Amino acid sequence: YEGTNGIQAADLVTRKLALEGGGAIASLIDDIRADAAGEPTLESLAEACAETVEWMQSNAKLDDRLAGSVPFCTMLAVAVAGWQLMKQMQFVSDNSQSPLARVKPITGRFFLDRIVPQAKGLKAEAMAGANLLYAVSAEALAG
Repeated sequence: YEGTNGIQAADLVTRKLALEGGGAIASLIDDIRADAAGEPTLESLAEACAETVEWMQSNAKLDDRLAGSVPFCTMLAVAVAGWQLMKQMQFVSDNSQSPLARVKPITGRFFLDRIVPQAKGLKAEAMAGANLLYAVSAEALAG
């Protein structure tokens, strides 16, 4: 960890959300949505990611985006991982002779059923803003 997650999260909400005028992140989420049809937990997480992006791009000040950056980065990472696992599950179901074909559906199902719903729960934190972080003065913290 050593701060890397925070650095990547800050980069996501300060630079990556603005790539191609917001088109890059929109395209990624649209790809996840398109492939996730019929997979309700992943569809729901993709929608939560889209709503968080919309909030960050239109309403949030820099401090608000940064305050929600780590939970949002986690949400998006889990959405991408779930999307890729779902695609792998589809591939192995078509190539069922592989030993991987027996394991991948189980590990993928575990991720989609258990990890993806947890990530959706981060939406409130990602969109909570920074006000509460500044509610205690530096003097009070030092005292």
